[in-house]
Amino acid sequence: MKRMRSKLLLGLAGAIAIIAAVPESGSFLRSIGISKSVLREIGREADRYAKQTIMVTSAGQIYVYDGDTIKIGGQRMRLLDIDTPEISKPRCSYEEKVGYEARDRLRELIGKAGTVEIIESGTTDKYGRNLIHVEIDGRDVGKILVSEGLALRYRGGSVAWNERKRHWCG
Repeated sequence: MKRMRSKLLLGLAGAIAIIAAVPESGSFLRSIGISKSVLREIGREADRYAKQTIMVTSAGQIYVYDGDTIKIGGQRMRLLDIDTPEISKPRCSYEEKVGYEARDRLRELIGKAGTVEIIESGTTDKYGRNLIHVEIDGRDVGKILVSEGLALRYRGGSVAWNERKRHWCG
């Protein structure tokens, strides 16, 4: 599984690297006790980490399409193991209502999170979306949505479709 994380340290490293790039900043950095060797090490770690991961530094970079689909950098991703009500083609008004609630709740959870972690499964669904888990501050978003009644555990295929239809539309 590939992990993608937002880390305060990496953001700090980026900020320091930007400051370090300004010619007059060398004396400033030394005045606050940051040595050139520390800056070089932070830069190496940031480069190594960035090559292995997709950085999610703020919720502004994550577009929440609906309760179980997000987009990062133009790439749509589907949350594994859950199914939320449809908002694009709902089968009843209640499904549409709860679908918007699930979408808004996912936006809220991601927007208020200190850390957002995207865990890719390495597989895609029939629409080509990467299948992922999303954790916020160490908590699984799918489990949160299920516990709040905004999602069902996903079972796949026609079983899921029939279960969802029965659950949301009676």
